[in-house]
Amino acid sequence: MDLSIYLKKGISIKTQQPGFPEDGPLSPCLKIMSTRYVDRSTREEQLVSPVGADLARLFTHQRVRVMFMETAGSGITPWRGLIILDTKFIGEGQTKYPYRIALVAHELTHLLQREFNQRHYWPSGGLRPSLSRRWIGDSTNYMEVLSFLVGWTVEHDIIASRILSPEQTPEEHAKDVRKLATIRDNLATLSGPDRRNACRLVLKLFPRISVYRKNFEVENRTSDGRLPPGSWHHWLRQMGFSRQAIDHIMILASQGHAEWIDLADVA
Repeated sequence: MDLSIYLKKGISIKTQQPGFPEDGPLSPCLKIMSTRYVDRSTREEQLVSPVGADLARLFTHQRVRVMFMETAGSGITPWRGLIILDTKFIGEGQTKYPYRIALVAHELTHLLQREFNQRHYWPSGGLRPSLSRRWIGDSTNYMEVLSFLVGWTVEHDIIASRILSPEQTPEEHAKDVRKLATIRDNLATLSGPDRRNACRLVLKLFPRISVYRKNFEVENRTSDGRLPPGSWHHWLRQMGFSRQAIDHIMILASQGHAEWIDLADVA
């Protein structure tokens, strides 16, 4: 571990207070996620991202501790009430790219999951000695599936909202179109009926993330794969997401092509 990086970039802990205050460490993202626009055809106000708006609503009255430190661009939600983001996410840096907004949405979804506080399916992340699992920060790959469903949908919505901009070059437009198609394909796989296949997609896309690999190894040794009873939309509803937001994910997923990931490809 190169400690000079931490000394150079520093570590700071801030608290996101209720109501999206101007100096809130997550306020830039939460405000973008709850943005509205006027539909030219109907002249009615619409949400840019129904899923993002739901997420912002769910955290309107909550306090969240946010730690900024060197993470190589990733996010971490080790336990209840805390998320860790890279120093690049300080201030407006978190809204510089749609994928950064998506990552914040992903980690906030993990916070909602941590509140279930059920050690087998929904671990809180707190200290729990175990012979087979992490003592601190335990998680499951199904938790990742749901967080990616939320995060990637938010990313899709943000990109889709800018794709008709007259300021886009043909190259930028084509890149965004390809990205939207990839996201819809991933959503189709994550929301498919085979939840173990959805978990394998997480491992296939991010083979270098050791936490996902360790989760996969633990889950392969359990009869239920640490998959809680119920569908993905049931659990998003339990977290507080609206039916409108869930229908939106379903619509996007229905436009994609699901992928079957063979166990041999990730084992």
